[in-house]
Amino acid sequence: MGEAAGQRSRTRERNGGPALLRAPVRASLRSPGRLRRAATVLAAAGLTLLSGSALAPAAQASEFRIGPATASASPARTAVTTASDVSAVGTTYPAVVSLVKIDPPVPVAGQKITITGTVKNGGSSTIQSLQVGLAVGTTKIANRYTISTIAGDTTPQPSDAQELANVPTQQLGPLVAGATSPQFTITVNVNDLGLTAGGVYELDVDATSGGPGSQSLGVARTFLPYDPSPGTAQATQVATLWPLVDQPRVQAQVYHAGTTQSAGQAVLTEDDSLIQELGYGGRLNQLVTNGSSVTASPLKLTWVIDPDLIDTVNSMRNGYQVVSDAQGSVAAATPECNCTRKGSQAGVTAARQWLLQLQSALVGLNSSQVISLAYADPDLAALAHHPSESAALVSELAAVGSASVPDLLQVDANDSVAWPYRGYVDPQVVSLAQNLHDTQIVTNSDSLPYGVSFTPNAARSLGNGTTAVVADSTISDIFSGDLTTESEQTMAEQRFLAETLETTQEQPGVQRSILIQPPRDMSTSTADTLLASLQAAYAGKWIQPVSYGTVAAAKPTPDTNTTLAPYPASVRGNELPSLPDVSSIEADLNELQKIITPPDPYRAQFDAAILRSVSTQWRDQPQAGLDYQTNTQDYLTSLLNSVSILAKPTGVTLPGSNSATIPITVENNLPQTLTNLVVRLTSMMPNRLAVEGTGIQKVTNAGNTKPSYKFQVKAAANGKVKLVAKLFINVDGQLVPYNDLPTTLASIDFEVNVTQVSDGVIAVIAGGVLLVLLAGFRLYWKRRKDASLASGDSPDGPDGPNGPNDAPSGSDDAPDGTTGGPPGTDDADEAPEPGADTDEEAESGQPGGHDPENGVQSPV
Repeated sequence: MGEAAGQRSRTRERNGGPALLRAPVRASLRSPGRLRRAATVLAAAGLTLLSGSALAPAAQASEFRIGPATASASPARTAVTTASDVSAVGTTYPAVVSLVKIDPPVPVAGQKITITGTVKNGGSSTIQSLQVGLAVGTTKIANRYTISTIAGDTTPQPSDAQELANVPTQQLGPLVAGATSPQFTITVNVNDLGLTAGGVYELDVDATSGGPGSQSLGVARTFLPYDPSPGTAQATQVATLWPLVDQPRVQAQVYHAGTTQSAGQAVLTEDDSLIQELGYGGRLNQLVTNGSSVTASPLKLTWVIDPDLIDTVNSMRNGYQVVSDAQGSVAAATPECNCTRKGSQAGVTAARQWLLQLQSALVGLNSSQVISLAYADPDLAALAHHPSESAALVSELAAVGSASVPDLLQVDANDSVAWPYRGYVDPQVVSLAQNLHDTQIVTNSDSLPYGVSFTPNAARSLGNGTTAVVADSTISDIFSGDLTTESEQTMAEQRFLAETLETTQEQPGVQRSILIQPPRDMSTSTADTLLASLQAAYAGKWIQPVSYGTVAAAKPTPDTNTTLAPYPASVRGNELPSLPDVSSIEADLNELQKIITPPDPYRAQFDAAILRSVSTQWRDQPQAGLDYQTNTQDYLTSLLNSVSILAKPTGVTLPGSNSATIPITVENNLPQTLTNLVVRLTSMMPNRLAVEGTGIQKVTNAGNTKPSYKFQVKAAANGKVKLVAKLFINVDGQLVPYNDLPTTLASIDFEVNVTQVSDGVIAVIAGGVLLVLLAGFRLYWKRRKDASLASGDSPDGPDGPNGPNDAPSGSDDAPDGTTGGPPGTDDADEAPEPGADTDEEAESGQPGGHDPENGVQSPV
């Protein structure tokens, strides 16, 4: 072991490295002679290319991350390479070496191996006489921890070996700053590599400046798995999760407009990206295609399916809607504006074909290879860490089942497996899973460290009938990024082969089982690389692909750790910032349910939407998750507001009476007929203007109608009166205010002004509009005369209306010999004014007419 490598090992151990996995950190490369590296470069921190946590710039762009196998908890994995590392690449070590292909990935004795790659000049000046050569470790790597250590070496090290003398260097000539060389190819006989025994070896491709005083410019490190006697060790059982998960897209909205054929169609937030994913070449399409291609092979993938995705695609099969505003832009829907457009036929076709393809891929599988997640893949850790907010959500999880997977896909599925975000768990997450009756939890090995010096079985008991099925974090992290470039794919495959061969050779006589958990949103290029890696390792005979059920049922390895590590703060930091107020949503749904005739089309939609709003998919797009929550609550609010009282009356004329009928218009924008709802009109000063009868009428609107309900009122005195119209729910004879919030239109108030104008006409002013109660002049004078006769006084005082000696108008003693009536009239003019009540009608208070324009009439 080289001195620098040994120092790195000691440093890691002092800093809390895994004592149980300690071993000589790095086998010495073939370095019997002088060191090739100048002392001036020892302190440099740069990057060329590696099969580990720090990568070349192209790999960094894709966030490809590989972390070390540790026996202690660690936070969310991030690339080791930082901005300063990249800067060092461009200065001290300007050559960025990329290995594009290693063929074959597993060398075979007596055959040749070819390494292909490129070099990029990441510096600021031209590299003169650039050349590359090959170096291979002289002894096999001791353990998995050493593999991680080597992968972390981002720059040339003093312990690096000289290039193989029997392998000619490849001359690449001068390379200007920023340029990439043509591909180089190094071909060598495997027997010339000096591989002495079966195991994992380090392979380096060095970039140097040619000529005298050759200087190291960069290095690419990877691994060669070498097994000259395949099949002699007990192959490690490997179960691989194959997730079919996507972000929620279905709104809580139920589409009701349009034809009967389109009524009840699902409403998607958008469909363009989903169509692309379902269609040819799309992510979901390729996952099903690639997964189905190995169904009959020995690779035995285990499908992990979100029922919400299946429901979404199934809802598209016979037509669907997409949320949009009048201009076609995405916006939240309301009952008043369906705000949707018809989904495309391309989406219908893609949905049908994808479901058929998936059904075909799952034929012959059982619950050992098919896992149905909780509906919409809720973020279990976020729920567990907010118990006071999530209590109602947990009950929703039980209410919304996962029957979509077995029913629609016609396959038996295991629905008792919890899969928290990236497998990170703590006691709270375990407790929640147990409350949900999950008996198995996919767990990251960072949360449940091994506690032994080798890789144990994945299954581990947590007590109370719960099994943690531990996913190896190092192997899983190999596939955590989007492996888009050939170099990324090659490095990932070689790292996987090294890790799995080393796992098998840790205890070659004891068969063990491990679990691989790729990311939920695994890309197609990553999926391709994962399958290729599994195939190569299986061909090498050191792994045996099995189902998840097989790994979960394996007997736990003795003496393994069962104490959970603290939940990583960096992972907890991207939990949803808030959870939906389920209690409020449920209360609103209950209120809505009471006023519509059955069946209720809303509850199931909102139950599903509540779970979608806490989906694990929002971890990487928190704003989208908050928007979904907001849109769900806004739509429910709009449903409640769609039953409302329209604006106050605009005017009424009451001919010949002090009574009127005031219309209160109730608008129902829901498609259902209303029930158990009443409208009540209340006068705040009944001694001045009274609402006759109970002031309550049943509201029985059909869907999308706005009839008026007429209330009889009677004026008793002049002045302003406030009237309040309000909707109530009749609950077992008790009136409960409907949608009782200040911002709603379930209650309105308006002002009525009852006056006696100068010409003797009684008027009611409501809402700023004069509501005239026409009473004939004769009625007015008759009442005054009757009152004055009873008291012995003139109606107009001692002098009468025309002077001291004048009798009241309309009396037999009038000086001009006319009969009674207002001045300027005679007996022939005693007929009532047009539209006024007759004397008898006025005396009895019976109706005298109807105002068709204002929709108000005097009482009948």
